[in-house]
Amino acid sequence: MAVGLFVWLSSDDENGDKRSSDGNKITENRDERTHSDENKVTENDTAAQHKDTSTNLAKTANPAATAPHLVGKAVCKECHQENFDLHSAHGHAHTFHVLNQSPEIIAKFAGKTFDGGERFGTYHYQAEFDPSQDTGVVQNLKATLPAVFGEEAFPLTYALGSGHNAFTLLTLITEENGETAALEHRASWYESQDGLNITPGHANKLPADGLELFGSISRGESMEKCVDCHTTSAKIEDEQIANLIPSVNCEKCHGPGSEHVRLAREQSVPPPYSVGRGDWDAESEIQLCGDCHRLPKNISEKELREYPDLLARFQPIGMLRSRCYLESDGELRCTSCHGPHESLHQVPEERHIQNCRNCHTSPNHTICPVSPKEDCIRCHMPPMEQEQGLTFHDHWIRVR
Repeated sequence: MAVGLFVWLSSDDENGDKRSSDGNKITENRDERTHSDENKVTENDTAAQHKDTSTNLAKTANPAATAPHLVGKAVCKECHQENFDLHSAHGHAHTFHVLNQSPEIIAKFAGKTFDGGERFGTYHYQAEFDPSQDTGVVQNLKATLPAVFGEEAFPLTYALGSGHNAFTLLTLITEENGETAALEHRASWYESQDGLNITPGHANKLPADGLELFGSISRGESMEKCVDCHTTSAKIEDEQIANLIPSVNCEKCHGPGSEHVRLAREQSVPPPYSVGRGDWDAESEIQLCGDCHRLPKNISEKELREYPDLLARFQPIGMLRSRCYLESDGELRCTSCHGPHESLHQVPEERHIQNCRNCHTSPNHTICPVSPKEDCIRCHMPPMEQEQGLTFHDHWIRVR
């Protein structure tokens, strides 16, 4: 989708003067929006393909000559059924969605409207159906701004988020310089509201041109990081994503599993397999989690000094300045309190309180003089409200 097809409207255009259809038209060439057969692979097909590859690798005479590669979570499931089941309910397992394979997400937008604000207008959402089928199969989602572009439509291609909090829409575009960029749509769906509202961070943004009437644009490393953190494998090529394995699956954190699988199938007691090397420690784990959940290096010095409430959504930043971490002799890490495979939404508060008491009951640790057995989370890690009612617990473990 070439950016040149969108132009910023003059005041005459906003007053209703006739626009040049060539200047403002949004292309709807579905051939350009559809992945090629070799790039568009469903997750089940990918898992089956990886399983076959892994099986062949185990039979290879000289496996060391084969570079480590991804085998897919279905192969991990063969031995790790419990972790697989826990992960299936975790937000990590549902962080990236191809909309033409996600009718349940399309249904949250289709047929609805949303007022994007004075400078933007009202979005109208429509589901497109596959004309080659008579079963009502949804093919795509598109948005229109009738007051600005008439019935010309902007395609919405991907969705980010597990749905525990929200779904935010993303579309890859080609800018005038031929480079690929990503447009994050101005409206998101929120579980707490069961409806549409402004995407976090968009409330104070103004459109620089006609294209940005549909959302905010990211480029280069920022765009690539956005996609990378929501997928296990992805390579942006023009307006498509090649080698796509959506969402954060086993090998996103543990690394390519081919050698581990080979050894497991050859030996009755395979060697242990970890997310890191033999010197894996708390610092290694925090760096791994913080790569997507943010580290101090990702935040401005001003924000680190002032620590606005919005930083609560970046948990490692708060934890790294907490006394619990600083006085733990390098032992406190993310998995000290969180099961890496288990959804936070399935863990009762009592278990989090017990995590606090596991440390704060010994003579070498501070014992709370107010409530040593309860209310730890409410007092020291309260939920901080963000935009659109989203809440994140403050991991700068302190009395606010």
